[in-house]
Amino acid sequence: MDGPALHHLWEWVQARKNAEQPVFLPVLLITLQPDIRLVTRHLWQTVDELISKPIEKLELQARVEILLRSRRLSLQLQAALEQERELKQIKTRFVSMVSHEFRNPLNIIFGFSRLLEKSDLSPERRADFAQRIHIAVRTMTALLDDVLALGKAEAIGATANMTLIVIEPFCRKLVEEIKFGMGANHTIQFDCAAECLSVHVNEVLLRQVLTNLLSNAIKYSPPQSTVRLRLQCESAAVIIQVQDEGIGISPTDQAHLFESFFRASNVGNISGTGLGLAIVKQVIEQSGGTISVASEVNVGTTFTVTLPINQ
Repeated sequence: MDGPALHHLWEWVQARKNAEQPVFLPVLLITLQPDIRLVTRHLWQTVDELISKPIEKLELQARVEILLRSRRLSLQLQAALEQERELKQIKTRFVSMVSHEFRNPLNIIFGFSRLLEKSDLSPERRADFAQRIHIAVRTMTALLDDVLALGKAEAIGATANMTLIVIEPFCRKLVEEIKFGMGANHTIQFDCAAECLSVHVNEVLLRQVLTNLLSNAIKYSPPQSTVRLRLQCESAAVIIQVQDEGIGISPTDQAHLFESFFRASNVGNISGTGLGLAIVKQVIEQSGGTISVASEVNVGTTFTVTLPINQ
């Protein structure tokens, strides 16, 4: 642009630059030396580089490329600083939440252990206090296991430790293990599409995802209800669905469902650390997959997981 053109369009140029923040192209003003006085009134705030004619074409090209490179480096630095700031905030919030979650069971253990020192307690009261201590210890152990799993999740990549597994018997065996461990009062129905045979997938990741989702489905469903596991294989992905007939999740809670330590408002006295789904989401996304949820309160919940496979 030359001086007169910029003088006529400077409001439009300024508005355009502001609208494209923080990614915008630099504006160069190429003008004759006498026109620089015009620019110094107010238009210098609009341009990123002032060039007086005459100028060689190669020099102009070089100055444009330098401007673009400087802008790109500035934006990369800005993005890196913002990412570092977010990571620090996440770390601080995570440490604070872990400390808070440990403090409650520790207080329970300390308080009831002091009460057990009294000599005049009845056997029933002593047994009750001991049981409360055991529950607090199990809560801390579960929380610690989930924190460690969350840390390990960061090391799982999309192609790390890929193994060839026959996926249907793998899932059936895992369902039997979960049913034996905590699902005796539930029916676990497993459906597998005929085309699911052998696939390359991260076995540790698949086991962790299925265990978390099936355990949650059982935990938040009434006894004698049915939990369904559906498996479908496509050319580049495994699609997993876990459906329950449980308490469901409200739309408000669904927005925060995968946040660390978040628990839905209707879980009541059902135990949990609030880390299971955060772990599931992290290991799935770390491996290039996706997870979604559809739920209705008092009707049930369906989680759909898509994991990439290596043929």
